Amino acid sequence: MRLKNLLTAVAAALVVTAGTLVVASPAQAVDCDHVWYTDESDSIGSVDQGGRLCFAEHGDYVYLTDYDADGYSVVLDVFMDGTGQLLYTLRAAGAGDVQTANAGDGIAFHNLPEVNIRFRMYLTKSGSGPVGEVTHVVNNDH
Repeated sequence: MRLKNLLTAVAAALVVTAGTLVVASPAQAVDCDHVWYTDESDSIGSVDQGGRLCFAEHGDYVYLTDYDADGYSVVLDVFMDGTGQLLYTLRAAGAGDVQTANAGDGIAFHNLPEVNIRFRMYLTKSGSGPVGEVTHVVNNDH
């Protein structure tokens, strides 16, 4: 009886721990100041193309998500808007793939300067050019 109670308690603790890990996943860790999607009007034969960008200014958190299993990858180019200097590129490939960058991850260009930053996001597939492109400029003042 005692062993059964112990095993029940351990199982309950594991369920609670697993639930906590799911809730606190990296894509949920910050509130997005800006959220954008690939332009669905640039049809590639599917109305559900699937690129999403979340940007949180404080900490320069970027989450790029491919949320559709359509063979297309989502690409993000991050530029300094005034100079046009490419700071970095992320690529999410495959449904559910999330690529991240932030000021504290140890990669110099992920710590964005406090100027206007241009985000260019699009879909691409082997043998095709960019489709569904969207561009947004943010005054990164945090």
